[in-house]
Amino acid sequence: MNFLEYIPTLASGIATTLALTALSFAFGAVFALPVAMARSSRFRSLRLLAGGYIELVRGIPPIAWLFVLFFGLNQFGIRLNSFTAAVIGLAIISAGYLAEIYRAGFNAVPAGQHEAASALSLSSRTTFSSVVAPQAIITVLPLAIAFFIGLLKDSAVASVIGVQDITTIAVSLSKRSLDSLTIFLAAGAVYLLISIPIAIFGSWLGNRIAQKWGARHAR
Repeated sequence: MNFLEYIPTLASGIATTLALTALSFAFGAVFALPVAMARSSRFRSLRLLAGGYIELVRGIPPIAWLFVLFFGLNQFGIRLNSFTAAVIGLAIISAGYLAEIYRAGFNAVPAGQHEAASALSLSSRTTFSSVVAPQAIITVLPLAIAFFIGLLKDSAVASVIGVQDITTIAVSLSKRSLDSLTIFLAAGAVYLLISIPIAIFGSWLGNRIAQKWGARHAR
């Protein structure tokens, strides 16, 4: 079978792969914010708790998280389908990595900006939403997009618990063919075809936001 003839079959897993990646990233991005704020807190206990979480989720292989959620929770009567278990597992991991990305963005905001906000008697919420966040996003966005692309590729691990993504379809095809090399090369090409447009869009969006904020900051 020709290399290109595998593409349509493999492409049938694109929707599942993108849904898994987008949901994991979205849930992780939301949970990462309080973790990042705790990591930068003036309270040592919060810093240690957030730091411990980040080290824990980044230190354990993704496949182990998926096995715990999909197989391990069955012992307690909690049964998750493969897609839900994969989303939760990858979201837990994403939160740890994104929290550190957020923290890098917060730390990139000059101290003078905080001092100016304090001098204007702005509340903590207003300082964060109107001063810190708009500037931090310039640092955060390219790193977050790079992480999203990495997560897209890493989502292939969900195939081990039966999620019907691109990798699972490739494995299924390879079991019925003697041309496994071509099949997995085709699968790699499909991942590449997804990743490149996301990277281009992310680069454009990052430049757009940086220019827009820079213009506002200049005024």
